[in-house]
Amino acid sequence: LKHLAPSLRIAHMTSQERRRLNLLCLHGHGGSAAKLCGQLDSTFLRDVARQDGGPLLEVTCRCVDAPFPEPSRRSDGRQWWRYDQGGRGDRPEDWAEMEVAATRIAEELDAPAEPYDGVLGFSQGAEMVHTIAVLAHRGDPRFSGPRAPKFGVSLSGAVNPGHFEAQGAGGPPEGCVGPRAGPGSSALGWPLLFVGDFATDGWYSTTRFEETLGLYADATRVEHAQQHAVPALGDEAVAAARRFFSRFAAGTS
Repeated sequence: LKHLAPSLRIAHMTSQERRRLNLLCLHGHGGSAAKLCGQLDSTFLRDVARQDGGPLLEVTCRCVDAPFPEPSRRSDGRQWWRYDQGGRGDRPEDWAEMEVAATRIAEELDAPAEPYDGVLGFSQGAEMVHTIAVLAHRGDPRFSGPRAPKFGVSLSGAVNPGHFEAQGAGGPPEGCVGPRAGPGSSALGWPLLFVGDFATDGWYSTTRFEETLGLYADATRVEHAQQHAVPALGDEAVAAARRFFSRFAAGTS
């Protein structure tokens, strides 16, 4: 099931230059495609698209549902994979589920006639954004080539350490001796817009956010104080996000 949000267009469409972006969007744990698209329309992407005297930014987001059900909070809730420790942990209960989710996203990236410019994720969906970055860095064919997204956007999410610990990710099973080799500092070259409440997110610690940021060589950091949420942005944060997006938006007249 896919939900195509209306393109976010600024009023006063005259002869002024317009810039277009096409984003694939991934919801959080227990969320849904419809819910995330509604949140983006009313907060983050609404703010990024608003007029600031520069080129008009037109954003289209296609939100997709995760492959697994998670109905504990809402009947239509979905998840990209189950967390361990009965849902209270921060690693996958079953590594294979993260692989299924990665393949699901890769299939969606390959589906449209016009490739996506970038991938945006919130919470567990943002963990999948970092999954794409890690797998692309390793040369995974699902996330390389001409249809690979040019950038990622992480809203209240961090890289999942399961990538470095799971047997299928090049490391030993949890509790067994062996190398655990994750990306080094600034090793991920994929451009990233990292948006989060570093002080009071409530789900991800400040340390986990900082460690995730440290993996990227080309990261734009935008902070807010709205805890674990798809945030509304103030003027300074909007300017930073627009500068990031303008690097990848196609121009039209």
